Amino acid sequence: MAIKIELKKNEEKKNTFVDFSFTTFIWGAFVPMFRGDGKGFVKLLLIWLATSGILVLIDNFPYDSIDFDKIPTIKDFIISLLDVKYKYIFLSYYLIIFLLAIISFVVWFFIAKNYNRDYTNKLLNQGYMAAEDDDYALAILKKYGYLEYTNEELRDNNKMELYKNIIETVKKDEKKKLYIFITYIIVIILFNVVPAVIAYTRIGDITYLEFLQNLYK
Repeated sequence: MAIKIELKKNEEKKNTFVDFSFTTFIWGAFVPMFRGDGKGFVKLLLIWLATSGILVLIDNFPYDSIDFDKIPTIKDFIISLLDVKYKYIFLSYYLIIFLLAIISFVVWFFIAKNYNRDYTNKLLNQGYMAAEDDDYALAILKKYGYLEYTNEELRDNNKMELYKNIIETVKKDEKKKLYIFITYIIVIILFNVVPAVIAYTRIGDITYLEFLQNLYK
């Protein structure tokens, strides 16, 4: 989970983060937008449209407002489904949604794992750096491979012990965040899967035509 540190360039200060970005996983393109990262915002917005955006579109598409009679191909396809058991159509629909959700999850997990690293590296390349007396930020940057330990630090047992204690404290906090993240994922899965399973068990053995007739009684 993300660890917040402060970088400076002359008198300008910027907050950055290292490790997994829970907020990026949840909020996507809003994270670079609030950080003033225009390029990152456009990039993540396009990725969202190609992944999670498809799921939102499918779930909120105004099917009832479209006259499918004027679209022969779709009309013929719907007619071909009328004698099919509705439970098979329902199952196929949710399997497609599940597959798209898995793809979206993997993509955004990868992005959340790398976004903070890329953003922090960008700031470092622009000349931002932790203050010389900011042992916390320096310990984090060196532990996560952004900076190298100096020979002077390696010879200074007190400094290395301080860095070690900082990292141990951070890891304890990160473990708590990890448990929260796992709980969040489990809740989201249950919130979406359980209602679908319950609905499937209540469908019965009716055809798609019978389902539509019951729906529009």
